[in-house]
Amino acid sequence: MNDLNENQFFKPTVLYKEYMILDMIEKNANTTQREISKAIGIAVSMVNDYLDKYEKNGLIKRNYLSTKNVEYIITEKGIERRKVLNIGYLKATHILYRSAKDNILNFLNQIIEKGFKKILLYGAGEVAEIILQVINDNNVVSLDVIAVVDDDEMKQNSIFSGKRIISLDEIKNMNYDGILISAYTQAKIMYDKLMKKNIDKNKIITFF
Repeated sequence: MNDLNENQFFKPTVLYKEYMILDMIEKNANTTQREISKAIGIAVSMVNDYLDKYEKNGLIKRNYLSTKNVEYIITEKGIERRKVLNIGYLKATHILYRSAKDNILNFLNQIIEKGFKKILLYGAGEVAEIILQVINDNNVVSLDVIAVVDDDEMKQNSIFSGKRIISLDEIKNMNYDGILISAYTQAKIMYDKLMKKNIDKNKIITFF
C-alpha cells in the first residue's frame, strides 16, 4: 500500500484511517505508533486515541512485551471489520478509476475523430501507461501507438507497456500521423523540443 502522504489527491477520512491502521496491524503486530503515524500522516497522539477506541470496540488487543514495547493483535472481529473497509475502499477507488478512464477514452476518441490513427506517445511515464492501458482495455479504440518517445537514455531501447521506447532522433524514421505529449510537468519543454525538430505543429497533440 502506498504511503498516503505521497498521494495528494486523497484525504485521510476516518474510515480510511481505520482501514490503514487495522491493515498495518494485521500485517505486522510489532508495528509502532510512530510507523502508523508516518504512513497515515497524523500525529502519534491521535494514533493512540484511535488504538484506544479500536481496543474498546474489540477490534484489537494490546500485548505489553515491556513497559515500552507493545504488540498489537488484531482480533477476529477486527479482521472482519478490515475486510468490510477494504471492500468499501476498493469500490470507491474503482468508481474514481472508471471516471478517469472514461475521460481519457473520450479524449482518445476526439483524437481519432480528427483523423489520427497511428501515433507516438512522448513521455514514458504514468500518463502514457494509463493511456496504453485504456487503449488495451477497449477494443473499440482504433488508435495504434507505434512507439513511446522518451529523452531518458536509460529508458530508450527498452519495452514500456508493450511498446518500444525510442529517442527523439528516431522519430524521423517512424511512420506516424501524430505525436501525443503524454506528460504534465515537462509538456511545454517537450513541445518546444518537437518544434526544434521541425515537427509539424498540426501533428503535435497535447493532453494537458
